[in-house]
Amino acid sequence: MKDRKRLTENRLRMATSTSNSRREIPEDYEYNPKKIKHLKHILHNVSVAVGTLTSAFNEFSRFKGPDISPDGRLGGSGYVLPLKDIKQSIQNSVYGLSDVADCLADELTNPRWGVKDDKEVKQLLKEKDDVVEKVDDEVAPKDDISPEDVTGNPEDNEEDADIPDMEVKMSNTKKNVLASAVRQSLLNFFR
Repeated sequence: MKDRKRLTENRLRMATSTSNSRREIPEDYEYNPKKIKHLKHILHNVSVAVGTLTSAFNEFSRFKGPDISPDGRLGGSGYVLPLKDIKQSIQNSVYGLSDVADCLADELTNPRWGVKDDKEVKQLLKEKDDVVEKVDDEVAPKDDISPEDVTGNPEDNEEDADIPDMEVKMSNTKKNVLASAVRQSLLNFFR
């Protein structure tokens, strides 16, 4: 749940930071409700694509690289990519299309289209929300640190003993692992 909130906040921050985040629509512009069908089709197709890419990402995440590639790469004949780049590319595609789906959903809820009570729009918005929730649950970066990586024995580092309220004692190595993970999380958050 925290990851989903963080991703939503990140998306909102990124959306408002772009130079074209404000639309300039003349007050007298008349929306043609007959054209909304195109946006509905596009949102449906984008939602399906996000779901399909999420499934591909999950399938890709189920195996270890050495199980399918001795050198950590796939491809041939000029199209060779490292496994980690492929996985990152799929993840970026999922997030990019998820942002497009959010944009289309916002447009469909624009009251000037006059489709507030359209059952198909409500169904598409629910479909999009379900897909985005799946993305947030399954594709969102997870902390790669196990509890064993951060907990330690009090003997590991005696300088931690003078911190009275500290419940978890960590060795310098484990602190470095944690610091590296926090740094990587922050880098991912601000991308």
